[in-house]
Amino acid sequence: MAAKIEELVAGKGEKDSVTVNGLSVPVAALKNLKDQGYEHLRVYGDNKTLSLWGKTVSACFTLEQMLERAKTK
Repeated sequence: MAAKIEELVAGKGEKDSVTVNGLSVPVAALKNLKDQGYEHLRVYGDNKTLSLWGKTVSACFTLEQMLERAKTK
């Protein structure tokens, strides 16, 4: 099931994490990705990959790749 990143991070602090389909994702990373234009998130629990997309961007990452991407932008 897809989730809106904005709803996941609403009211959360930078040091918090949210759990999506059993995968713990840092709020700070989600906020950074939201700033890059990503609006939606879907977690595939079998292989722990994340699909993210927005109006002009889309990507599929492992959790480690997503965290690295969020740090570098």
